[in-house]
Amino acid sequence: MKTGVIHYHEAEFPSLLKEIPDPPELLYFWGDPGLLLTDCVAIVGTRVPTPYGESLALEWAEKLSAGGLTVVSGLAYGIDACAHRGALKAGGKTIAVVAQGISELQPTSHRNLAEKIVDGGGLIISERAPGSVSYKSDYLVRNRLISGLSRGVVVVEAAARSGALNTANHAVEQGREVMAVPGRLTDLKSAGTLKLLRDGAALVGSAEEVAEILDIKLGAKKMLFELSAFEQDLLLLLKEDAQAAAQLAEIYPQQIGELYQALASLELKGVIRRAGDQRYALSGGIG
Repeated sequence: MKTGVIHYHEAEFPSLLKEIPDPPELLYFWGDPGLLLTDCVAIVGTRVPTPYGESLALEWAEKLSAGGLTVVSGLAYGIDACAHRGALKAGGKTIAVVAQGISELQPTSHRNLAEKIVDGGGLIISERAPGSVSYKSDYLVRNRLISGLSRGVVVVEAAARSGALNTANHAVEQGREVMAVPGRLTDLKSAGTLKLLRDGAALVGSAEEVAEILDIKLGAKKMLFELSAFEQDLLLLLKEDAQAAAQLAEIYPQQIGELYQALASLELKGVIRRAGDQRYALSGGIG
């Protein structure tokens, strides 16, 4: 997988990050750095969410990603992980901003999730060089990058003292939109989001409302959550270029049966179509 480093003065460095008060000089990356130049929205929250918070973060990340936005979060437990998984579930793209060097990313149990992000065309970034020593305070420093990359930050659930609130504070300082999900007055996991709402954050009740606040029209991508991993791999390939069945057979010589079964399934679902030259391509609503 592609790894490297982008300097502040290079064209690949995201313009939104150049606007923040303390941009990093370098960004170390693993995956597709082109995502740094796409429209991004951050979804953050508590590491110990309620089932409601988990479900909502997954659903909204799925919808926003399927609609064309890149979902940004911090690869932590809880809401962060749900945001990344929701984007992957939609066959969309997601960026994980980590506080350590990429080779030392934490939590170690999320290494598999990080690999899935990269394999799905996503990106892991850090301002820390591989092998460098990291500290607990680095998470708070890292949070300015999550908000800085994004057009807006959605806080799903957060306690009164939460790293997600720190990310929201950075967003305010950076002139980004801050959005919060309302919760029950008696729910400690919503104490932070209720405070954000009292302080002027936008109240959001759906992924569509998030897009509306960001003045972004969600695309007409179809949801991919019922597709197998092999089918999603095929779609990523066909997104790059239309392919004939014979060409695909050369790419998957050990999975011919699974290939033709997947092509038939995807065509029946309307996700792909055969053009006049008999090459398979994504349907018009996918992109």
